[in-house]
Amino acid sequence: MQALLTKLGLWLWHLVPANPIVLRVVYGSSCRTRHLWLRFAYLAVLLIVVLVALTSNVQMRTGTLADLAKGASTTFKWASITQLALMCFLAPMFAAGAITQERDAQTFNILLSTPLSNAQIVLGSLTSRLYFVFMLLVAGLPIFFITMVYGGVTANQIIESFAIAAGTAALTGSLAIAISMIRVGTRRTIFSFYLMIGVYLLAVYALGRWTGTWLEEAPLSIDNRRLSWLAPYHPFLALEVALNVISPPELGQVAGAGWPLKYFHAYPQVVYVVLTLAFSVVLTVLAMFFVRRAAKEGETTLLTALLARLNPRSTGERRRKPRHVWHNPVAWREAATRATAMNRGIGRYVLLCGGVVAAVVLLVKYATAGNGFDTPDARLWLSGLVMIEFGVILVVGTNTAATAMTKEKESNTLDLLLTTPLTSKYIVWGKLRGLVSFMMPMIAVPVISVLVFAVYDLLATEGVGVAHLESVLELAVLMVGFAAFACMLGLQVSLRSKQTVRAVMVSLGTLIVIVIVVTAVWWNITTALEEGGAFAAPFTPLTAIAVICNPAILFEGNEKELAGRIGMVRGLTLLGSALSVGFISLVVGSMYKSMVRNFDMTLRKQTATA
Repeated sequence: MQALLTKLGLWLWHLVPANPIVLRVVYGSSCRTRHLWLRFAYLAVLLIVVLVALTSNVQMRTGTLADLAKGASTTFKWASITQLALMCFLAPMFAAGAITQERDAQTFNILLSTPLSNAQIVLGSLTSRLYFVFMLLVAGLPIFFITMVYGGVTANQIIESFAIAAGTAALTGSLAIAISMIRVGTRRTIFSFYLMIGVYLLAVYALGRWTGTWLEEAPLSIDNRRLSWLAPYHPFLALEVALNVISPPELGQVAGAGWPLKYFHAYPQVVYVVLTLAFSVVLTVLAMFFVRRAAKEGETTLLTALLARLNPRSTGERRRKPRHVWHNPVAWREAATRATAMNRGIGRYVLLCGGVVAAVVLLVKYATAGNGFDTPDARLWLSGLVMIEFGVILVVGTNTAATAMTKEKESNTLDLLLTTPLTSKYIVWGKLRGLVSFMMPMIAVPVISVLVFAVYDLLATEGVGVAHLESVLELAVLMVGFAAFACMLGLQVSLRSKQTVRAVMVSLGTLIVIVIVVTAVWWNITTALEEGGAFAAPFTPLTAIAVICNPAILFEGNEKELAGRIGMVRGLTLLGSALSVGFISLVVGSMYKSMVRNFDMTLRKQTATA
């Protein structure tokens, strides 16, 4: 018995603590300057959010203990939301990169030839990457403890918020490892995973704000909301319960729901943590079965052989019609062939069809009288839909731009391109123009959705309505401008990077951090200015969409006050949009000139260090 326990202990010791992958990654990566700056950036973002929340909170300036406690509670809420949003991004970035980096370095097959078991490879890759994520959580603890000085924040709230963030990190990390193992870390792994996470978070949260998902047994909150039955399945809805923004019903009030739903309704934040950890274990075990799977690098399998027999033309001579190339062939190549980052455009057309269907459903529900779906509800859902679609557009544009130059380097076609008479200005402009052209059909979906509502209100609605005709123009030009900025950001990172995975991670990380920080700061400024916020909102993407599609948020949902100031709001929004487009054009133009100026020198340095 003693020998059996000794062997079991040694097996567990070599499974995680003494795992060679864990030791290599933790000891090696901990000494890198890049990780030091990452930890610094994470803490800086949290500290900036806390300082902005403290300085902008009027209640903190009165000096009474009650107001100080309320202000500290608000500060803690924004810090917790920021921490959870960062975890949703950082965990899959570290985890998915574990396999994709092995693949890019061509060391994954060497790893498979070692005596390491499947469990050691999966658990070593997962725990070594989650180690850095959990260390970030631990490093942020002092910032959260500061909010307890003024009262209003309890230790249970901090524990629950950190547990939700840790559970989210474990789930996204294990899911990223499972996808990377199954797909062997293809270049689209990280992009597809981020897209899936973003759509899930935004769509489910929007459904959680819908009255149709609210529990009647739950009490009303201060802003007249109830707990949604989706809270145990969504991190931010569960976080609202932990922060006491939404109150769950008592266990006895939902006893009729039966087991285990009554616990889901009464303790959604605890159930969320349990579910995330349970699913993490299931996904980790599932990934172990795909480590040494036979068909990983495109070998012939039963399914591929069957498809080849059903489609014999794929192996014979293939012909196609000649294509009309633009005046700038680089731009045409990006828009028509190279800029298909989602399985040859299938994913893009799925998103396009989904956006059109969602807009039609909203319009039909809004046009049908007497169903309880009034104008404020239509504005809220339309703004949420447009935000989701534009978030996908930014992610797609940044990901595609981040691979525009690195793919040329990895396929050795950049050297061939540089032997042509094409100048750096011609190449960079062609890349930018082709990427923006590639995203134009996606931008057209939210713009057309708002146009349909604007035309319907013009013909059949009296009063303020849901949308106006100038809103269509404002959204169109702002989306093109912000999309061009995302493309330039991805192109600059792609030019300086040698590997596609790193370029995608850095560009997406930079974009997400910029959007989170700028939105957190600019949102408070916009809402505090009331009608003046209509002028300030267009300078950031999310606030621009929120105010253009739902201007009632400037007056805390007061429809009567909006009706009295709608003319001023529309004029200020139009003026702010025009100035915002000019400012974005200057930023994009300066980034473009900087990239053209440093194009040759950057490539020469990379060639010299290769």
